[in-house]
Amino acid sequence: MRLRIAIFGAGISGQAAKRLARALGHEVTLFDEAGCGDAERFSEDNLAEFDRFIFSPGFAADHPWRRCAASSGRKLQSELSFAAEHWQGRLIGVTGTNGKTTLTRLLTEAFVHTGKNAVATGNIGQPLSAAVLDAAHDESSCAVCEISSFQAELSSGMQLDALLWTNFAEDHLDRYPTMRDYFMAKARLFQCLRCDAICVVGPQVLPWCDLLDQALPAAAHVAGMRAFISQLAPDSVFTRQPFSENFALAAEFWSLAGEPAASLLAAARDFKLEPHRLDVVAEKDGVRYWNDSKATNFHSVLAAVEAVPGPIIWIGGGQTKGGDMAAFAAALSKQIDVAVLYGEAAPQLGKELMQQLKNVQIVSEFGAAVQIACEFAGKRTPSNVLLSPGFASFDQFQSYAERGKTFNSMVLSL
Repeated sequence: MRLRIAIFGAGISGQAAKRLARALGHEVTLFDEAGCGDAERFSEDNLAEFDRFIFSPGFAADHPWRRCAASSGRKLQSELSFAAEHWQGRLIGVTGTNGKTTLTRLLTEAFVHTGKNAVATGNIGQPLSAAVLDAAHDESSCAVCEISSFQAELSSGMQLDALLWTNFAEDHLDRYPTMRDYFMAKARLFQCLRCDAICVVGPQVLPWCDLLDQALPAAAHVAGMRAFISQLAPDSVFTRQPFSENFALAAEFWSLAGEPAASLLAAARDFKLEPHRLDVVAEKDGVRYWNDSKATNFHSVLAAVEAVPGPIIWIGGGQTKGGDMAAFAAALSKQIDVAVLYGEAAPQLGKELMQQLKNVQIVSEFGAAVQIACEFAGKRTPSNVLLSPGFASFDQFQSYAERGKTFNSMVLSL
């Protein structure tokens, strides 16, 4: 059946949805406020022109275009849920506040080790629509899909063969009014599980289920396969926190799915962390420099400072996303020795940290923060300079990757 489809947002996911919809023979109009689509304006006058509406992740529930489309009573989807309707193989969903990308990559590589045609899709960078358009996929293929809460909001039409939920903590409170709203956006994925699907959740999810009175699916399992960790190669990244938690989820799922343990262990042996994820950039004159620019929420920072040995000179800051800064500061101050803060979040966080930490420095620019942190470290060797910002990068950078590259460049030029 030929549909008239409106797609909103001309970014990577919107463009991929447009290509897939047209390949399927549908009539498509791409709306983009920046003028990169077929039209820049959308209103109630346009509703009658379309049978379905597909939204990119950047469109929150209160966006005027999304509210308008919802008023039509017609189907609203994300690019992901639209593409899922046309994916022929298995679809494994991975969600959570942190660890999604690492777990998605590990499972994909493990499936490849079994000889399957597997692809990592979704929030990891390649839209599922692009994978559907690949003529090589069939019923034996497997898509491991990183699913953000933004993508989960509009999950109608998506059916998952498995769901792994890593953890849950404060994040995106600039988009969601409450933690309940954020949690329930992810919890919608429970409704996407097929009747025989596998569901594995991390232990940190359970208290939130109890607090918010959200029942887990009857078949849900709590990750606990830590025996597998003893079989890992000694230098595997999954032998240390927080990555061992990701591996425990993968191992639980792998066992339930009846896949060969050797394939998962081989994938873990060869696995390399993506850049800017708690990696050591350099070690010089008794100072070790850690790049964890990908840490954009409080939970990931606290995991990083737990994993890095002290003393720690911590670099934090950036663009705020909401959250309880007082509680974050209280927990963080117990594990760091010096805080060097920059950007939009620095004044408020600095005020909280100064109540509990002696050495707190506040600057405007990221480069100045790195310079001051390195100077502190040089006076107290051995020590660790840890960039694990805890906030978004968009006040001074285009992405966390750009922020991380800047850090690397400055450290390597010392």
